[in-house]
Amino acid sequence: MAIINQEALSERASGLKDMGLNGMKFLQVDKLETTGDKPHAEIIVYFFNAEIIKETLEEKKLKPDHFSISGGQRKPAGKEDGQVKVVEILENSEENIIKLIIRPIGDYSTYTLHLEHEDMDPLFSEIRFKFRPGCFNINCAPGWELGEKPKSEPAIDYLAKDYDSFKHTLITAMMERVPGWQATSEADLDQVLIDLFSAAADELSDFQDRVMNEAYLGTARKRVSLARHARLMDYHIHQGNQASTWLALEIIDVPAFYLSPGFLVWTGSGAEENTIEPDSVVFMSKEEHYLDHLLCRMGIYTWSDSVLALAAGSVSADLRIGDGNESDAKEVESIIRNGDIAHLLIQEDLNPDTGKKGGADKDKRQLLQLLPGTKGAEALKDPLKNEWCVRVRWEEKDKLKYNYCFTIDCPGGKIENISFFNGNLVEVFQGKPVEVTFKESGTTLGNDNEYYYERMENEKWGTVCPLPGGPLAYKETEPGGEIPPRSTLELEVAVDGAVDPWEEVISLVHSGSGLNGEQGDHFMVETDEEGNSLIRFGNGIHGKELPEEAEVLCKYQVGKGPEGNVGADSLINFDISLFPDIQRVWNPFDVTNGRALEPVEEIIRRVPEAYRFRQLRAVTLEDYINRAEELPGVSKAAARYAWTGSWRTVQVTIDPGGATTLSDELKEKIARHLEAVRLIGEDIEIREPRWLPLEIEVSLCAHSLYWPEDIKYILEREFSDGYLPDGRTGFFHPDNWTFGQPLKASQIIGRVQSVQGVEHVIEVKIRPWDAAGPWQQEITGIRPNEILLVKNDPDHMESGSITFFVEGGRR
Repeated sequence: MAIINQEALSERASGLKDMGLNGMKFLQVDKLETTGDKPHAEIIVYFFNAEIIKETLEEKKLKPDHFSISGGQRKPAGKEDGQVKVVEILENSEENIIKLIIRPIGDYSTYTLHLEHEDMDPLFSEIRFKFRPGCFNINCAPGWELGEKPKSEPAIDYLAKDYDSFKHTLITAMMERVPGWQATSEADLDQVLIDLFSAAADELSDFQDRVMNEAYLGTARKRVSLARHARLMDYHIHQGNQASTWLALEIIDVPAFYLSPGFLVWTGSGAEENTIEPDSVVFMSKEEHYLDHLLCRMGIYTWSDSVLALAAGSVSADLRIGDGNESDAKEVESIIRNGDIAHLLIQEDLNPDTGKKGGADKDKRQLLQLLPGTKGAEALKDPLKNEWCVRVRWEEKDKLKYNYCFTIDCPGGKIENISFFNGNLVEVFQGKPVEVTFKESGTTLGNDNEYYYERMENEKWGTVCPLPGGPLAYKETEPGGEIPPRSTLELEVAVDGAVDPWEEVISLVHSGSGLNGEQGDHFMVETDEEGNSLIRFGNGIHGKELPEEAEVLCKYQVGKGPEGNVGADSLINFDISLFPDIQRVWNPFDVTNGRALEPVEEIIRRVPEAYRFRQLRAVTLEDYINRAEELPGVSKAAARYAWTGSWRTVQVTIDPGGATTLSDELKEKIARHLEAVRLIGEDIEIREPRWLPLEIEVSLCAHSLYWPEDIKYILEREFSDGYLPDGRTGFFHPDNWTFGQPLKASQIIGRVQSVQGVEHVIEVKIRPWDAAGPWQQEITGIRPNEILLVKNDPDHMESGSITFFVEGGRR
């Protein structure tokens, strides 16, 4: 049976009229006359060309002999008597039909009506029909033809997975199908073909195994697959990060200027200072930095040789600026107060024992963060010598770790600037800069830094851009899987001259289509185990689709993180021809923050347990507590539910670290942190703890060798709320007490007895401050949002007090 193309058949039928031809369109069984002497059937045949049918009927050119019927099972059709055939053509008034009388009526099988005439198209000269289209018995199954004997299927060895097993399988199959065939010389054509097929099958099998392995975290080995699996568990694999450090610069006596981003410095011998050697490690600045010759090698102002050194723990210094005139001092004061510089470097440059370079301690270098605004700098005048200096102050956390000597007396005379301050500091990041442009396929490329991007055939993958130049450098991020890695790639998309910066995201799944404003202007970066990186754009559903004829402008750095871990004074080379005002550069500190890629073994081990270490939704009160205590500045937290009349509120009480007051900045930070994880329908309220001040009296007896006043002084210091000279915390330091923590007399007695000179404790009495009740030996039943408080400040007795009554001792 022929397979018909219905569209072509319809086109052929529509052209019959123009060619003067005709054909049968369809057939309808109109009547079945089963009674009487001559049972018969009336059928109506519809034609395509009505005019030809009319002419044929009028001229009596169409006779019953032109029609023949074939088919039938119980009542076959044919020309013989008693067979199903056309016996008469009836008159009719319609133009495109012919009515036929068929006698006898056929059975339930299919018949075919044939019309042989010179005006008929052979393709439309027959039509199939049934006398009784319905089924009138209990067996309605269609007829079917017997099939052929099935052929023997080849034996498939599912254990064949390599070259040798595939070759053995093919040789066995040939011996089964070709009688007498044997494997002969390896140079024969059939043997060569078997070897080629086996090698191809081996490669396909290996590819299949590797693809299947990437579908599971435990067997995946490609970093892209591992990164995708890990994101399903809210774990972000660490891609390593570039090293970074501070440079110190010395410049000549020129007006102050801003050093533009892109300043390059690199390691090496320095023989050819303007050439970057292949094995050099390159660092680059990313921001603008202020430089002034007045900030180079600043010593301290000695106040007539009264101050020759700075002690460890210092947080301020008086700096000698230039020649000590007022204009220079005022200029440096303005530079610091305006925030043009925010850090100072203090460095020991000469050996304080000899006054020479040899023996200078490289550990005596420290980065100091200046206090902001007017607190950071103040110009001072020495009325005795009519000279000016600048007093600078820096953060408490950056207090000096060592003693720094600035001026010494040697047999040859006084030597100054043993140590010095430097304010010309530039932060640099490891990696060679690369700039490339990607264009639409088919456009003209202008230079070697231009490439084509690829629009993927599968629409769900969007557009990709393979980055050249080596391993892409990533910015510094903390390992652990909580923070997504961010590359150094800066990307802009240019369309018809308009340039729009696009933002890097870790995944395009939640990125919009970009129909409204900047929504969806995102891209993602995927880096494989060989350091090759790929930019991926969205498909219009997940992430904005890259516009037609767009140009992608990329700026990034390349380099492996651990390669940037170089020693101090290694970054000394720069392009002198581009920066003639700079005399010298060096890195004062060892570079140690360059990290390598997170190993595959650690990823596979950590990812399945990642959800246990960081919960992204606060469900219970404990979840709110744990989330709040993650933030720096929070010592402890407590939480409880409260009904406000309309909805449930989670009241989170914060115990601030090292303080008894909750600052507005910390309160706002905690609120934002908890808002990201709270349950829908729950409100959050951040509260300060309820402080419970105490009144304590301690009676004790001192040893006869110690003065009572000294013992009392030491005890008041031991039970203070600050730090002791040896670094220990006082008994009532805020970090030693938290929510619901009770106090017993035995705790106080133990601390008192640890003080040398105390013979024994007579009595300890405790009660809430300003309470009329009796004295107690312990304070218990503290509420979950209460913290004990004893500041022992005579000006604020309402903050708690402790009084010591010392008897005995030396008189």
